[in-house]
Amino acid sequence: MPIKCLSVHLTDLCNSKCTFCVVGSPLYTKDTIVYERVVQFLHENANNGYEAVNLHGGEATIHPRFFDTLEYIRDLGYPEVHLQTNAIALSKPEFARRVVELGVTLFIISLHGHTPEVQDSQTGTPGGLMRTLDGIRNVKQQGARVRTNTVITRQNVTSLPAITQLAVDVGVDHINFSNLHPVGSATFALERITPTFAEVREYLYPAIDIAAAAGRRVTLEGFPYCAVVEKAGFHLNNEYRDIRMLMRGVVIEDYDAFMSDTCRVFVPPCGDCAVRDLCGGVYPEYVQLRGWDEFSAFPTAGSPQPALAGPTLTSH
Repeated sequence: MPIKCLSVHLTDLCNSKCTFCVVGSPLYTKDTIVYERVVQFLHENANNGYEAVNLHGGEATIHPRFFDTLEYIRDLGYPEVHLQTNAIALSKPEFARRVVELGVTLFIISLHGHTPEVQDSQTGTPGGLMRTLDGIRNVKQQGARVRTNTVITRQNVTSLPAITQLAVDVGVDHINFSNLHPVGSATFALERITPTFAEVREYLYPAIDIAAAAGRRVTLEGFPYCAVVEKAGFHLNNEYRDIRMLMRGVVIEDYDAFMSDTCRVFVPPCGDCAVRDLCGGVYPEYVQLRGWDEFSAFPTAGSPQPALAGPTLTSH
């Protein structure tokens, strides 16, 4: 069953400069986060049944009070911590060991390429891929779980099977593929980095098969259901997720509902769709760029069901 999770945007800043950063971290030269508000949010939600705290950014590991935050979460009695990260800091074994000792049990690690040429060119971080892989190995050696997140772009779409095989080879537990959300840093190069869904399916479907054959949990995030009909059973929307988020001082009571209600739209073909409520629609920026000819009502012969059993890792 999904767990009840707090989600905290700890910093706007990052040690990568991803071309598709949804929060636009490369555009920030100083942090806007008021740390005292983070502490208040953690304190006011303690003892309210939250089973985990998910930290993200930017890059949470570079925050000057990152370890203080982990200690505070532990002292408040939250059972576990999830960390969204590029894992660069975790490439240092002692850093990784300390993070796990302070309660991080799940690492959601960005993996956007299988070679430095593919990943580092998108993240603006020379040597970044090798450090990310070292970080994955280090936390796995400490007994933690790892979920990778691959944002699909025109720069990595043909590499999806190879990225998946790499994740399998380094022991990743859960492989998540994210549809590009064309906001933040992506706003400046939408045509260059945004693939069509036809382009995505050609390489995404074999990648899913690789992960499933290896016994890994695999999920899809942010896709309209009709764009991935044959693999819709892997969609994260098939699972209820209870996530309360603090984002730049604003509390989002239900993250998934916020994404569906605020960040996505329905196009005319959605009118008679059998899974409209489950799907949540399509990013409006994609519609503005590509139109809606790719979309159609989902087949009515039953709703998509989760296609692969495995540990449910709820953090976005």
